Amino acid sequence: MSDSISTISTLPPLLFASALSAYGLYLCKENITRLQQYEEQSKKAAEWSNTAAQRLHKTRTTQTSGTLSLALSFLAASVLPFFTSKHTPTTLGVTSLALGAGLYTARTHMANFWNESTQTKIPFVEKFNDSIRGSERVVLILETLSFSWGVAGCVWALGWEDLGVGVWGGVAAAKTAWMFRQGWGTSL
Repeated sequence: MSDSISTISTLPPLLFASALSAYGLYLCKENITRLQQYEEQSKKAAEWSNTAAQRLHKTRTTQTSGTLSLALSFLAASVLPFFTSKHTPTTLGVTSLALGAGLYTARTHMANFWNESTQTKIPFVEKFNDSIRGSERVVLILETLSFSWGVAGCVWALGWEDLGVGVWGGVAAAKTAWMFRQGWGTSL
């Protein structure tokens, strides 16, 4: 095992994570903007109903956790290529595994609230329905990124370099194909 992992072997996972995180952040912005249109009505309903207050709180916290975890993923993926002195198996492995765990935690937090069994689509409230679909997509992105960071962290921690990029690429391609089958290709 070498002391340092080559920058070239770190680029594919980092570029993938950066691009997917950026797209996830864009979806979060769109979802939050749509949800803000119903903020005043939600606040008024929360004054009269504990259930409405809980749902408003859960809406805010789930959107925040998804957005913050994607921002951390984007920041790490965008900055790590420039810190080549930190491309040691330990640093890259721990950073990637921590990001993978954080993203999976945010994914679970969001998935428990933003799914068809807990979120009912409401007729004639299309922007809210769009935010439900958009949030479900964010959950898929968080899951894909958590797997990508986790696998990258494992192969980097093992110091596999080029072989690791191949392993990561196979897992990332399979997970992305699964994501497409789960509705990624449908329109917002």
